Amino acid sequence: MTKKRPKTTDALMRYLREEKGISISGSSQKRKLMNIGYYHGYKGYRYIGKASNSIHYTNFDELMAVYEFDAQLKALFYPYVMQIETALKSYVLEVVVSQVNSDSFIDVYNKLLDNYKAF
Repeated sequence: MTKKRPKTTDALMRYLREEKGISISGSSQKRKLMNIGYYHGYKGYRYIGKASNSIHYTNFDELMAVYEFDAQLKALFYPYVMQIETALKSYVLEVVVSQVNSDSFIDVYNKLLDNYKAF
């Protein structure tokens, strides 16, 4: 079995043009594709929910608009998500410490993580 070699950014742009029908060209759009990443950028926004709900982009600027909207939405919610994550970690840690009666990770691992199958 022959292993596929990674495509260069130019090859990815050519693929988007020739195979996906997306108008993309020039150093400015190349730089944008490099900044968002092909796999995180394009591949992350190819469809909604499932592959059969594909989005038919015709221009790279359309993809960039979706990417930028998503980034702004994430930035809006990020502080609140981090606050919830920190609180959840604190509560979980409190329960773990109270169950193990030790501050040693080895004890936590042996009593709660390694022995979970006994429960």
